[in-house]
Amino acid sequence: MSTIAQTDRLTIRSWIPEEDAESAFQIYSDPEVTRFLMTKTNCVEDAVKLLERWVSLSTQLNGGGFWAVVNQENQEILGTIILIPLRDESEQWTQDYEIGWHLKKSAWGNGYATEAARAILDYGFNILKLPIIYSVTRPENTASIRVMQRLNMIPIGRTHKYYKMELEMFKLGKLT
Repeated sequence: MSTIAQTDRLTIRSWIPEEDAESAFQIYSDPEVTRFLMTKTNCVEDAVKLLERWVSLSTQLNGGGFWAVVNQENQEILGTIILIPLRDESEQWTQDYEIGWHLKKSAWGNGYATEAARAILDYGFNILKLPIIYSVTRPENTASIRVMQRLNMIPIGRTHKYYKMELEMFKLGKLT
């Protein structure tokens, strides 16, 4: 298990497909959690395959990845945080990195997304040396937009440049 970052309450670590599949299934089978996502699971086997794909992709992303967000107090998996290249209209990786988060419903409203995102922004700027990190979401995903605002990300406006859909886009440059 590879730890990427830690905060006062959270450990951000690599997913362990077989061990974490049940937790991932609980997260990605909830229609409220996946309402704005393309990621969904119908059974634990789907979750294993999803996590295996994420672990494999993470080895190709020059330090970026898809990681589990774990509550340090009880080791409960709360969700996922990502730092990956955005994909263009033809599904090709771009040079632009995005940060994103998906948390299970019981973890909403506790500041976990903001806390995990701050740790991964720090990792992206200081370890990966990224000059700018973006975040995108569907315009109606007001909860994610509020997290982006709490992170002091700057709104850029709407774009159709990524993921074949209209997205609200924010950015943050390395703070010196």
